[in-house]
Amino acid sequence: MPTAPGRWRITALDTGTSVIEKSVITYLVDCGKMIRIPRVMWVLEGETTIVVDTSVPVGGKPAEFIGEHFERSREQEPLNALKNVGIDPKNVELVLLTHLHWDHAGNCDLFPQSRVLVQETELRYALVPGKFFRKSYLSPLSGWPHPPYLLPNLDTVKGEVEIRPGIRTLPVPGHTPGSQAILVDTDKGRYVIAGDAVFTYENLERDIPPGFHNDVDHSMESMEILRRRADHILPSHDYTIFSNGRVATFPE
Repeated sequence: MPTAPGRWRITALDTGTSVIEKSVITYLVDCGKMIRIPRVMWVLEGETTIVVDTSVPVGGKPAEFIGEHFERSREQEPLNALKNVGIDPKNVELVLLTHLHWDHAGNCDLFPQSRVLVQETELRYALVPGKFFRKSYLSPLSGWPHPPYLLPNLDTVKGEVEIRPGIRTLPVPGHTPGSQAILVDTDKGRYVIAGDAVFTYENLERDIPPGFHNDVDHSMESMEILRRRADHILPSHDYTIFSNGRVATFPE
């Protein structure tokens, strides 16, 4: 069904599951408790087709990256997940990366004809990250030979930018220095794809920042910005959004 000009549909794709210690998700809360979280790719459809975040690299072993258990079925492989909802990567005009961690920017090579956009601040930090974050960025400083996002079609934006009518980037630092959320206007209000500024609805409901961050104060401020700017917030790693299987659509 076509959308009105400047109005978009959002599709969330479950592209794999990690088992992770919960205090990584909710800072200093439920230490030692293990939970399952999704690795999500988002597709925006309106006047064009846009993908937000590209998930965990195909064939990679996350234990090599960050030391966690990860599982992915053939159906969940990013290319198959896209094809399952009728998306051909050749028809994706833009790829927007909320940030450059391994689980959000791992398959940019699937979109060689797309323009890939990230905040300039994020790219600058990812090239020479602090020692603690080197593995998360698949940095050459951690022994990874070539980060998957360093491709000829990678480009940058600065700050809040209208990408297309009804689609805006919004800086939300804290999880990383250059994290951005994506504001999406729909027929039922403004949604925001929060990236890792919000891991789970519990972060918002209990006002607990994500446990993996480079600045906890900025993380708290960014959650407040998202509350003010959007009618609906879509977190990055919460299986609640997949109440009806491995594909979810918004507005529902």
